This record gives sequence, C-alpha cells and structure tokens, in this order.
Amino acid sequence: MPSFTLPLDAPEAPLAIVGGKGAGLSRLAQAGFPVPPGFVITTAAYRAFVEANSLQEHLEAMGRQASPDDPASLEAASRAIRRLFERGSIPEPVAAAIVRAYRHLSPAAPLPVAVRSSATAEDLPEASFAGQQETYLNVQGEEALLEAVRWCWASLWTARAIAYRARQGIVPAAVGLAVVVQQMVPADVSGILFTANPTTGARDEIVINAAWGLGEAIVGGRVTPDTFVVEKATGRVRRRIVAEKGVMSVPAAGGTAEVEVEAGRRHVPVLDDAQVARLARLGREIEAHFGAPQDIEWCLAGSDLFVLQSRPITALPPEPSGREVEVPGDDDWPVLEEKPPQPFDLWTRVNVGEAWPYPVSPLLWSGIPLSMNEGARYFLRGLRIPYLDDIQWGRRFYGRIYYNEGAIAHILTQELGLPGSFVDAALGSRRRSHPRRRERFRPLRFLRRLPAFLSLIAGRLGIERELEALFPQIDRWVADFLERDLEQADDAELWAEIRQVWVKRSTQVINLHTAVSGSAMAAFSLLQQLLARWCGREELAHDLVTGLSGVYAAEMGLALWEMAQQVRALGLDDLLLDHPPEVALARLRETPQARPVIQMLERFLQRHGHRCPNEGEWLHPRWAEAPEQVIEIVAGYLRAGDRVNPAEAEARQRRRREEAIAWVEAHLGPLRRAIFRRVLARAQQAVRLRDNGRHYITKIAFPFVRIYRVLGRRWTERGWLREPNDVFFLTVPDVEKLITTGDPAAAGLDLPALVAGRRRAYEHWFGVEAPEVIGPDGRPIELPPPDEPPGSVLQGLPASGGRVRGTARIIHDPREATRLRPGEILVTRATDPGWTPIFPLVAGLVLEVGGQLSHGAIVAREYGVPAVVNVPEATRRIRDGQTITVDGTTGRVSIGP
Repeated sequence: MPSFTLPLDAPEAPLAIVGGKGAGLSRLAQAGFPVPPGFVITTAAYRAFVEANSLQEHLEAMGRQASPDDPASLEAASRAIRRLFERGSIPEPVAAAIVRAYRHLSPAAPLPVAVRSSATAEDLPEASFAGQQETYLNVQGEEALLEAVRWCWASLWTARAIAYRARQGIVPAAVGLAVVVQQMVPADVSGILFTANPTTGARDEIVINAAWGLGEAIVGGRVTPDTFVVEKATGRVRRRIVAEKGVMSVPAAGGTAEVEVEAGRRHVPVLDDAQVARLARLGREIEAHFGAPQDIEWCLAGSDLFVLQSRPITALPPEPSGREVEVPGDDDWPVLEEKPPQPFDLWTRVNVGEAWPYPVSPLLWSGIPLSMNEGARYFLRGLRIPYLDDIQWGRRFYGRIYYNEGAIAHILTQELGLPGSFVDAALGSRRRSHPRRRERFRPLRFLRRLPAFLSLIAGRLGIERELEALFPQIDRWVADFLERDLEQADDAELWAEIRQVWVKRSTQVINLHTAVSGSAMAAFSLLQQLLARWCGREELAHDLVTGLSGVYAAEMGLALWEMAQQVRALGLDDLLLDHPPEVALARLRETPQARPVIQMLERFLQRHGHRCPNEGEWLHPRWAEAPEQVIEIVAGYLRAGDRVNPAEAEARQRRRREEAIAWVEAHLGPLRRAIFRRVLARAQQAVRLRDNGRHYITKIAFPFVRIYRVLGRRWTERGWLREPNDVFFLTVPDVEKLITTGDPAAAGLDLPALVAGRRRAYEHWFGVEAPEVIGPDGRPIELPPPDEPPGSVLQGLPASGGRVRGTARIIHDPREATRLRPGEILVTRATDPGWTPIFPLVAGLVLEVGGQLSHGAIVAREYGVPAVVNVPEATRRIRDGQTITVDGTTGRVSIGP
C-alpha cells in the first residue's frame, strides 16, 4: 500500500510525492532550519481520493472543454470539478492515515494546524506556479482537518490553475496535489524575504516585507507591509519604507480574523535593525543551502523565528552588473532596422507601455523599430539635427517594447534649450529621476533655434489637416479590402500587397500620427504651464480637455450601452446573462425578434471591429473576428442596470469643461484671455486628433493581421506550421524567405523548431517583471524611492479629476475584465482602446503606465471616471479586493479605510 502520509523531515520526500512546498520544507527541516513540525499528505492520497470517487474521466473531459483563452469555459469547468471534489468522500485508509499523523503531532490534545496545498507543478524554476492553490490556517480537530484537506484538493482546479496548466502543456492525468500540515505558529510578525532584489535583480541586496500578525494579511493583500532593502553581506539596512499597517490577521475560532492595529503601532516599524540582520543571515544561509536566490515566507513568535516556505525566485531580472539570467528558447529575433547605441539613450515604457503593455510577438516586433525610427525622423526633420538618422527610437528589453525617452530629452535640452521636463507629464515621466530632468530653460540656445522651432510648429497645423483628411480614405481602403476574397490570391500576391500597398499606407499614417502626438504633448504642456502661472490651477487642464465631441473611442461605450438597452427592451436579457457569449451570439442570430440587436452589432463592428483589448499585439483576434467578445461586454452593461449611463456621463463632463473655462476666463484680463482661448483650442484639437489617430493606426493594421492569418492557415494545412497562430512567431525576414523560395527547407528554416524556441522565450517574459528605466548600456537603472506621502498612499500623475472610494479590482489581462463589477476601481498595468467599453462600468481607474495624454487618461476624462496614472507598482502594492480612494485631482491613491 502506498504511503499516504510522511513526516515533514522524512528523507524519502521527492517532489512527485510531497509537492513543491513539501519538498522544500523537507529539505529545510532536514538541514536544521527552524521549520514548524508537521507532516505531508502525499499525492498518493489525492490519487486514491480521485480513484475512489471515479473522478478522472470527469477531470479529463472537463479539462478538454475549457480553453485557456476563454474565461467563461474555465470558470464553468472549475465550478463543476470543485463541486465533485466537495461532494466526494475520503477513502477510509486515507482518512485513517491522516488522523494518525495528526494525533502523533499532538498526542495530548487537538493542535491548531496550518493546512497548505503543495502541487507537483508548483515551485519549479521553469513553471512558476506558486500561489495557485489554497492555505487554511488555525484548523482545529480531526473533522475540520479532513474537510480542509478536501478543500485543498479541490483548489487544484481553480479556473486560473486550469488555464495555467493548459498553457504549460500539463495534462490532467499528470497532476497531483500533496498537502502540508504544520503546527500553527501564533505569529506576532510575519513577512516575505527575497534573497535578491526582485525589482532590480541586484544579487547583493535582500528585500524584506513585514507586517504585524499572521502572514495571511500580506499574502492576501489586505495590508501594505513595511519594506526593508538590506545589504546582503552585512545585514545593514540601505532603505526603510514604513507603511501604515491598519489591519492584521490573528488566529480566531476555526480560522483567522482580521482586526485593526492599535493606532500607536500603525506607523511603527515592525522590525528593528537587529531583527533585520537576523533575517538577512537566515536568508543568506537558505540561499546557500539551495544554491539559488530564494523567496522565503517567515514569521516571529516572541523571539522565535520560523521558516514557513522557501522557493526559488523564478522571475528575477538580470543583474545590474549586466550578467543576465538565461532565457529559455530563442530570444534573438531579427528586425528590419536597428541603429547602434548612443550615449544619451534612456529607455522607458512611457508612450509605448499602453500600446504594448505585455511582451510582444516576433512578427510584430520585427517591423516596429523601423516604423518608430521613420516616425521620429519625419516628426523632427525640420530641426536639421545631424545625428537624427543615427538614433534608435524603439528597443526590446525583457520581451517588451521600450521608447528612447533619453533621445527626446537630449533634443529638447541640447538642441532647443528647453527644460527636460517640458513634456514629462504628457509622457508620464514626472516621477523619474535622471540628470537630464534637471536641465533648466536656456533662453539663448532657444532663441538661436527659434526659427527652426517655429517652422516645426507651423508645419504641425498642415500635418493635422492632412491626417484628419486621411481618415475617410482609410475607411474606404479597409472596407474595400474586407469585401475581397483573399483565397483568390496566392501567397506571393498577398505578400506583394503587404509590401507595396499596406506598408506604404501605414507608414504615411504612422508618420503623421507621430507628428500630431508630439504637437498634442507640447500643446497640453503649454496649457498646463499657462494655468499654473496665471491661475495657480494647473490641475484644471484635465477638465478643459474633457467632454470633447468626436473622440471615436468614447463612442464605443455609448453604442454598447444602447445595444444593452435594446436587448432589455426586447426581453432578451436572460439570453445574454445565462449563456456563454458565443452561445448567446448564436441564439441572437437565430432569433427573429433579435434582429434589431444584430443590426446594431453589425454597425458597431463596421465602425470598431478592427479593435480589441491589447490590440497592439497582432496575435489577438479583433472584435470583427471574434464578435462574442462584444456580446460579453454588452452582458456586463446588462448586469450594471441603471447604475451606468454613458450619455449622462458625457453631459456631466461637458458641463464640467464649460464651468472650468468660465472660471479661468473670469480670472484673466483681455489679452491673457485671448491667448488662453487660442492655446485651449489647439490643445483640445490636438488631444482629440491624437486619440482618433490611434483608432486609424489600428485600422490600417487590420489588413496586415488578416493576410497573416490567411498565410498562417495555409502554411498549417501544408504542414509547415503546427497551428495558424505560429505565423506570428516568424519575423518579416522569415516570411520574405518563405514567400521567395516557396519552401521552408529551401529557405533554410526549420519552422517547428524556430517557432517552438521563440514561443518559449516569449512566454518566459510574461513571468519576469520589467524595470522602469534602462540605461544606454542596456542595464536597468535603479530609481530612488518615489516622492510619496507617508503611510499607505501612492503618488501618481493626476489624469481625470474627481475623488472616489471603492473596491480595487486588479486585472492583469483584459480577458479577465469580466470579473469587474459596476462601481469597482480598475487597477491595471495600462489600457488601450480595446478596454474603452469597460470604462463606463468602473468608478475609478489606476494605471501603472501612462501620461496625461495616454488613451486611458483621455477616455477616463470623457466618461468622468477619476483616474490616476503612472503609479509605480500599483498592481503589486494594491491588492485585489482592498478598499482604496482614488483622487484624480491630486494624483493620490490611498489604500485602506
């Protein structure tokens, strides 16, 4: 008979039997580290439970039905599987073994224990899977223990875990779950220790997070912990950030409870220097034992220090010294143009982070550098900068696209004599610390270049008119393209159309839009400076450019809300609310009564069908290709009921703009009033045109996406590729070779191996946090702590005025946006226009990336949603479900009551 339990310090504890957490704790216990005593319920017990309740066939069937790209199917499969687990009975031999081990742990009386899941796929360096399953604390008694074990087994089948395993290629039959049972430690202080800096990659630093009480409050995100950055060799504290710790978790009857921290302890550091040094020493010893940087959970009970878990840090950036961690697969992708580094290069995610918030695919990336270089050269051509052609404007680091902010700062300061901060707020760079930011206005230098500068400004008006006149032409081009049957053209003809037609057209649009974007930043910055100097009210700039008519992205919310109203009027609510979106769409098309809704959908797709969340990445299907995405959003409007009305929000914002204009003009004399009106008109036009230009850049890219999908399908049918989406893991030079030779072997391309290697590298970067700033040598630059108010307050850039308090919902992927409920506050990395329909549903917005002219800021203002952008590490420092207050006027986000 297999062993259903093992002592925690048993030498025969391989990962396949005790899981990642169990194996790590077993090694720590055997080495003499202070691990609370306990035992492991092995994977054999899990499999005996599955077999006794005949669950394996159900698991495999439901796993096949769930797609990692379909949140609705994942949730449905998870609910069904977990119900089966919760109804199942633990076989008598398994239950008896668990009870025996529990009694051995505490012969005298039932002992409170912590019950933690330990998956066989967890804590592996190549599959960062920790945190997917559950932990239950302060479990008391045999019946409660058996129930907690069954809940742990069921937690192996959360929607998130199913999706993760599907993407990692882990089949249901290979999955097992062990459970760690340990004596419960009534911790006074708990925390997490990283033996390398997880943000900068510095291996000579230890980072410690600590808070009062049990660690549950930190892990669950209900408290902001103190942070200590420690010199690893000496244990000396380099930086100490003391948070306002308003609550803590404590043991309670049958579990834990959250209580308020006494006022006198809320701002007191939870660790003194001696405790920090002691923890640093423990961290060094554990790292040396495992031979790799570790993520360690620990706690203090009185003077006793305990280790609760240690696992490898799987998403560690390269070291600042330049020695990089190994990237799996093939991460060296050819591009169409790449210039050598310049000494003034400074790479950030501003201005590109909202368009490409995630790692990008090889096909998309291979053309981006050339497009960015050409756009910048076109925008700055009138300045006659001798080294302009030598500047690289876009590079890929950590799988993501970075923009050369250092080059624009160098040109502003050294060529034009303007301060480096001239467009910082518009770009989203106000908090960044770099010597160029300290450059002051140089009047003599500016006067010398004034003729060229005025010529540059004068040419902007003509460019704006040219871009706007191009919009109806793009509509016609794309409409004509979509009416064609692409199957009538062979591969070479489709490729010729891309190179000879669509590249030329898209280059024209991108060049014009780049110039207009620069004009919009300058106009908005000038408006802010005038308001600050003449009125002392710089923040009014947001209100003055809100409620604008003709912002195409803002039309989407109203159109979808009207579609929801039509569904409700026809009595079809249940059809959308009770079925997955693809089923609901099929039934709408089959129902004669629903014809008005289908007509509204078709009009919406004709206008906006080229868009989708994360639309900058060509891998993702557009709304026209997967219209069920639109139906899912409409269902969200139905759930919101009368709490959402974009038409009323639009009217409120128009009134807000008119009131702001009236206030400013009442405080200005005639001459200044005339200047203000002219600057305001320019800023409003430029802001509107900048966002509408994004609409058409995405639209002009739609033919590229469609042609590449056709090629991907054809090459899959020929056996060249394994699946159609593999085409996006080729590069433009690869495609050129294939088209020219007509055969992968003749082109010298092993396509299956090439695609597989690039997919591994692409997927690897999703698990690695990217630094904010990278220097000219390609190494991360560590920024000083942001200048933020004390306590649990985060400082960003004010983007849309107003103040709101509500529940934070952390969304990392736009496909998760269905978790949002009306009135919640969206906290995410960045948003692009594909997120726009969600904006009327939210009460507030917090973004890590973006400036005051980013798309998220513009659309938030149109809908009257208080917004703060450029909040460092917002998705880490704010926890899902926390109560936060967003002040879009001051740019502050307060965590907690």
